[in-house]
Order: sequence, then C-alpha cells, then structure tokens
Amino acid sequence: MDAVCVISGNVSTARKEAAPIVVVLFRRAEARQAEAGNWQFVDYFVLEQPGRWAFGAGPGSYALAAFWGHGDVVYQPGETYGLLAADAPLTCGAGTRLTDLAIAIPDKVATPFPRSFDLSRLQHRSADGQLLATMGQLTATGEIASLSDARFSHLNAENGLWSPYDFLVAARAGVYFLAPYDPRRVPVLFVHGANGTPADFRYLIERLDKSRFQAWVYYYPSGVRLDGVSYHLEQTMSKLRLRHEFSRFAVVAHSMGGLVSRGFIQRHTEGAEAGSIPLFVSLSTPWGGHKRAQLAVDTSPVAVPVWNDMAPGSEYQRNLYSAPLPDATRHHLIFTFQRKSDSYGEADDQGVTVASQLLPQAQRGAFRLYGFDETHMGALRNAQVSLLVNQLLAETFP
Repeated sequence: MDAVCVISGNVSTARKEAAPIVVVLFRRAEARQAEAGNWQFVDYFVLEQPGRWAFGAGPGSYALAAFWGHGDVVYQPGETYGLLAADAPLTCGAGTRLTDLAIAIPDKVATPFPRSFDLSRLQHRSADGQLLATMGQLTATGEIASLSDARFSHLNAENGLWSPYDFLVAARAGVYFLAPYDPRRVPVLFVHGANGTPADFRYLIERLDKSRFQAWVYYYPSGVRLDGVSYHLEQTMSKLRLRHEFSRFAVVAHSMGGLVSRGFIQRHTEGAEAGSIPLFVSLSTPWGGHKRAQLAVDTSPVAVPVWNDMAPGSEYQRNLYSAPLPDATRHHLIFTFQRKSDSYGEADDQGVTVASQLLPQAQRGAFRLYGFDETHMGALRNAQVSLLVNQLLAETFP
C-alpha cells in the first residue's frame, strides 16, 4: 500500500446531467507491447456527480479520460469526453502522489471518438470487487487524526452508505490513531456501525484510561458488503501489527460494527498467535440482522450492497456462527432495550429489536450478557456502559 502511486483530482462538466461520471485510467504501453496499441485500459472510477476521484496504480506513464455514464460504463460513439495528459503523460513511481489533477468534460468535442468503449468487457472485477480494490488502494494505516476531523463528519458517513466511492476519496477508509503509537499502552480498536463514524465513540474514548490504553478507530463505508469490510480491516490491522509489533489488543464495536468485528476476529486470529484479541465488547449489535434490510432488498429498485448482509439469515450471518470465536477471545455482549413510550410490536431500543441483539447463536458464544435500559445510540453516551468497558479492559489487561 505504501508503494502504490496515487493519482487523484477533480472532474468538472460544462453542462448538468442527471447521470454518473466515469473516469478512466490508461497506461502507456511499453515498447515490447506496442503491437497491443499505444494506450492500455487500467481502471475506472464512478462518481454520482462532478467531484473528486482517485486511483492507485503501479509505476508507469498514465493518461485519463472522463465521460457521462448514463447508467452504464459504456462510452457511446460521438459523446463528449474530457482528456488529461494524453500528449504529456503523467509519470508515476513507487509512492508518488499526483494530486489535484483537473479533468473537464466540455459541452462538445471537436473530434468525438468514433466507436463505443465498454469498460465492463475490459474489467473482470464485479462492482463489489471494483469498490474493494479502490478501498484497498486508498487505505489510511495508522494516520493520526482527531475525532473532530472533518473526514469523520456525518455527511461523509452518509456518503459511506449511499455513495461509497465519494467516501473513499473524501474520507478514506482505514484505521486511524488519535495519538502517536505508544508501545507501553494497549490498543483498543473501536468499530462504528451503519451510517456511523469514529466520532460516535467520543464519550467512551474520552473516558478511557489513557495511562494504560490507546484508542484506535476503524472507519469504513458502511454500504459495502460486510465480508469485504472485515477482510479490509484484517489486512489493515495485520500491516499495523507487523509495523509496530504489538502482541494484544481489544475490540469495542457498536451496532453493525459488531458483525464486522466478529468476521474480522475470525479472520485475524487464524494468522495471529492465540490470544492476540482477548477482549471483544459489542454494543447493541443486530446479530440476527434487520427486517427492514430484507424489505429494502425486496422492494428497492437499487439495493445498497450491505442490505443483503443485514437481511435476517443472510449468508454473511450464517458464516459468522458456523464457527465459534477463538477460545482465548472473551465476547462480552451488551444489549439495549429502551423503546419509545408509544411503541408497539417487537421490543427494541429504537433502532434494533431485542430479539436480534439476543440471537441464540450469539448468546451461546458470549462469555457474559449485560442489559441496559438505554436507546440504540444512547448506549454510546451512557456512564454505566463506559464504566463497564473500562472495568472489562482493566480485568483483561491487568
């Protein structure tokens, strides 16, 4: 990830259209590949509207193009397009950062391209695979940030659900440190839920025993499939573990972040030494999914990818409980049950049903259960929850 060349910038348009914009990255062919053509397709990036785009690539010479997508990734003959660096290619080396590049799509072009150009035939990744490739190339690995950082805004969180490519460029997924790494203190990794940000944990982090623990926060676009997110977290934490050589850490997760974290823990402990994650605390996690996600998958004309994983009984959920957590990992399950005074139907915490939080498979794997008369988001600002988290940390890391 450190060796990758990052090419990023903005795309603007001379006219307004209610269609996505496709930015395409081309590499100039090496001399021995000249028979294949002067330029070769490398990758593409989709924006919902004019704005920022980014690519990660290896060393080489590059050019870019941009055009209106009109619901697909096919350039139609005669359509307008914008070019950048076609005559003077961009030169990329390992670790190069080419930023603030500008591509403009004009109202018309003097010489429209004469044939169609279907990126889907050139790119073998699925839409999910394309998104995960971009996320991997634009990962923050131990960057220092404040919880007040603009990247942790709720606008970016919403983009993470509805426009994940915009999120990856504006906010960047990854694990952030809130202070320089300290080998004397145990890392505590906080994982937010759907439509959330690390700033949601401000109350708990401010009350953490800073003399013994250091808070790390994982930030991710919550609209992405959970298997890919848990894999991204595992890769990022593995890199940090190699870099800093810490032996143990704790995980505290809220809501859907609990589903991400359980998948991550199962992956991470396969390659790490036993006992590397002795404590896992989940707050208000929908272990059994959410019925509204299934309703959305069934009725929405376009489904947000994560809805498939959040639907009750999804394949992702089944895989989570097909194997237990490692013996050395103690899962402390916190559930919440404060509902509105005029509520009716299933008991919930104004966000997730109690039945989902107390899915039998999750209960069986938990070391202990704790119930709080609190709302779904209120658990993150509850003094007793904070006290419990600190108590569990002190007991686990004496």
